[in-house]
Amino acid sequence: MSLTQLTAYIIFVYKSRRIREVRRGVGEARFLGAGAADGRRRAGNAEVVERLRSMIMVGEYEPWGRLVEEQLARSLGVSRTPVRQALTRLEAEGLVEIVPNKGAVVRGFGMEDVWDVYDLRALLEGHAARRAAGRITKKEFERLRAVAAEMEAVEGRFSDRQEETRWLVARNQEFHGGIVEAGRNRRLRGLLDRTVELPLVFKAFYWYTPEERQVSNHHHRQLLRSLEAGDGERAEIVMREHVYEGRDTVIRALEEGRE
Repeated sequence: MSLTQLTAYIIFVYKSRRIREVRRGVGEARFLGAGAADGRRRAGNAEVVERLRSMIMVGEYEPWGRLVEEQLARSLGVSRTPVRQALTRLEAEGLVEIVPNKGAVVRGFGMEDVWDVYDLRALLEGHAARRAAGRITKKEFERLRAVAAEMEAVEGRFSDRQEETRWLVARNQEFHGGIVEAGRNRRLRGLLDRTVELPLVFKAFYWYTPEERQVSNHHHRQLLRSLEAGDGERAEIVMREHVYEGRDTVIRALEEGRE
């Protein structure tokens, strides 16, 4: 092979390799672009699930209230597909029920559900309080004390009862969640996430009389004293009493047919 032929061959090989690299790069870019789009889609779907979950948990939808895909899609600014997927996910979590000839509804609860859920809560949250008494940090404790004070000072802050209830439920979740977090047990936290039915908690706060709300606030103060003293046994007792008091409120309300 002459020098000229060798040079031509080298140039040919170089160009062929470069063309393959460019094509591969375009293919990879397309693949990565598709992957990025898929990632954005999954993130968007997760956001729809989270928003719907939050709306149900804070009581924006009543138990057995219909969840119409078209209306939800319009209010969330998305298509019906992610809404449908979100409802399926929330059905698996126990927050939504798919009823034949009716569609998706917020899962309701009966007297037996109340007994079951609150029995589990008393056991799990009592144990969490016992653990937290020996592990809570000063920063965590101060935040719990601030939340308890905010809940006591809520009177007159809201003109709308449902808005006030949603705010109280959020603060209550922060208080109880803070105690669970201070217990330093991830498995326990996971169990409670699947046990605490927030629509039920919302109704409890909505049904609270002023006297019942004072009792709830008193229990929070008792819990704070037990945590500050590092008294795990007392913290567990108070937490169980607190949870059962909430259960009794819900049962009384159901029996009385409170709206």
